[in-house]
Amino acid sequence: MQNQIEYNSQRPLMIIPEYGRHVQKMAQHLLTIKNRQERNRASEVVIQTMTQVHPYAKDSEELRRKLWDHLYIITDYKLDVDGPYPKPSTSLLESKPKRLHYPIYTVNYKHYGKIINELIKKAVKYKDGEERDALVESIALLMKKAYMIWNKSSVNDKTIVDDLKQLSGGKLVLKDASKLVNVSVQQPVMTKPAHFGKNKRKNKDRRKNKKYSRNNGGY
Repeated sequence: MQNQIEYNSQRPLMIIPEYGRHVQKMAQHLLTIKNRQERNRASEVVIQTMTQVHPYAKDSEELRRKLWDHLYIITDYKLDVDGPYPKPSTSLLESKPKRLHYPIYTVNYKHYGKIINELIKKAVKYKDGEERDALVESIALLMKKAYMIWNKSSVNDKTIVDDLKQLSGGKLVLKDASKLVNVSVQQPVMTKPAHFGKNKRKNKDRRKNKKYSRNNGGY
């Protein structure tokens, strides 16, 4: 009589699949060992076997604690041994992480970005004077550069002045718009790799030689 094939779907569920079915059987066998000292020694053997799953990881304190936690999980927290670390609580390991709440920022002009909007808020708080005028000028220069990078084209300086005024609620006005005239942004130029032409010529010569061989009775 032929042995009946046992499919994986008929076998017990693998609790941590990365360690494989044999490690799981070894871990569950620990529960059947009655002698405590023998069970402690056997647990260390299982831990050493589990380290083979992490061949490139250093034998650090963090890794050993992780392996012991996984051993307790595989044995459904029923393993009673004198391990180097306390048995983890089921509530800590099985609880879902808290949902992260990302900050939501409303930016009126996305091409200027969040930083420029923050700078405008800071500049509004400055008192009138040379320091505020210099800050406003710097912000306007950044706005024009950001606009040109985003749109990949030039922009009328009046647009920058009007946008600055609107974003600041009419509190910031660029006194000398001539400083924006010389602003330029160098767009990145896509270049082919140095070996591109060389490889292209090699492929062309290879096809030419192959065609010549066929015409002269070659392969």
